Amino acid sequence: MKLHDDSDVTGGYYVFIIDDLTAPTDGGDYWVENREELEAFVKSSKWEIEWLD
Repeated sequence: MKLHDDSDVTGGYYVFIIDDLTAPTDGGDYWVENREELEAFVKSSKWEIEWLD
């Protein structure tokens, strides 16, 4: 998963679900309207996330 803060343009966030961070070849994406929706999206996914810099 890669999170893209697009708040300057759309006000929301893109959540990219990809198979490889450096050279993705498969995946999909989601867009959420704001941080509140982002937090709800992540919580509902029940993913175990390791946050990277």
